[in-house]
Amino acid sequence: MTGINYYIFISALVFGLGLYTLLTAKDAFRILIAFVMLFSASVINIAAFSSFWGFNPEGQIIMFSVTVVCLLTLAAGIILFVKNFRIYKNNLIKEPDPVE
Repeated sequence: MTGINYYIFISALVFGLGLYTLLTAKDAFRILIAFVMLFSASVINIAAFSSFWGFNPEGQIIMFSVTVVCLLTLAAGIILFVKNFRIYKNNLIKEPDPVE
């Protein structure tokens, strides 16, 4: 049986990779993936602590709520990604060119 330290390490690793990706990404798809990684790290932590203290219904409800928020953020990001691609014909995050 693995201890809680393993899950905390995996969560910290996923959070670190998500934060690095968020700070260095220049296109919308990588930024979207970075946000999903950050939310996933928090879900891993909630699940680890919930199982560590036995079955905790409050922890399960919080984990479900965070997962729903993560999925809603993913859906909103996909919508913004598609709108940005339709307008600018690329997925780069940059200042729009002035209209001439």
